[in-house]
Amino acid sequence: MATAALTDAVERDALVLLAEYESGSWFPADGEFTLAGDLARMRWNGSVVRATLRDVPASIRAGRLAAVLDPAATVLEAVDASGTRNAVQALRQLLDALAVD
Repeated sequence: MATAALTDAVERDALVLLAEYESGSWFPADGEFTLAGDLARMRWNGSVVRATLRDVPASIRAGRLAAVLDPAATVLEAVDASGTRNAVQALRQLLDALAVD
């Protein structure tokens, strides 16, 4: 089950990565753009995120986007999702920004 600390960390990390992307200080690898685009079109749950991460090359799994998505899988499995809304919204904003480019 997702803890408040994990949920807050996922939200923070997604927003930081989005800000770095928008400022140009982080540029995703091509595979990260593909990963974001694939996930942006799916209905999310922890199993979907984990399965999607398993299917990408190791170099992409070692990247910064996967570092945010991996703990997000646990957050998405929260029984009481009311406390995860901000983290999920931050992830959506990040993936939507990457999926467009």
